[in-house]
Amino acid sequence: MPGLDAEQEAFLTEHSRVFLLMTRADGSPTGYPMLRLLADEAIEFSTYRRSAKVANVRRDPRLCCVVLPLPDRDETRALVIQGTAEVVEGAIGATARPPGAAAPVDAPDVPEEVAARAQDRMRSGKRVVLRLTPTSAHFVKA
Repeated sequence: MPGLDAEQEAFLTEHSRVFLLMTRADGSPTGYPMLRLLADEAIEFSTYRRSAKVANVRRDPRLCCVVLPLPDRDETRALVIQGTAEVVEGAIGATARPPGAAAPVDAPDVPEEVAARAQDRMRSGKRVVLRLTPTSAHFVKA
């Protein structure tokens, strides 16, 4: 993945808990706990089309995310990834698999009914994908 070395990419693949950080219209920082999926050369997040996250990305596409270790792991670091994001309309990407399709290998453990509801909302246009293309990354103490 661009902006990440092999060790960072392995950490990202292994851990799905992320805090997505961006700025509000007034310039103040804000963050959202998210689950990430990996797709091609980017990190994807599913969200509602009318969410503040979408408005923030459309205004300023610079994002940062902090990938946290899973609680059952003996890990003392987190991964900070910076990059630019775009809003992807329509059912494409790792977060928008067709009904009945197997989940991606790195998919977080989400109950099937929750995944099905998210997929329905993606197809209806109520949800979109935020696609983050990393430009740099570094580890910090967790």
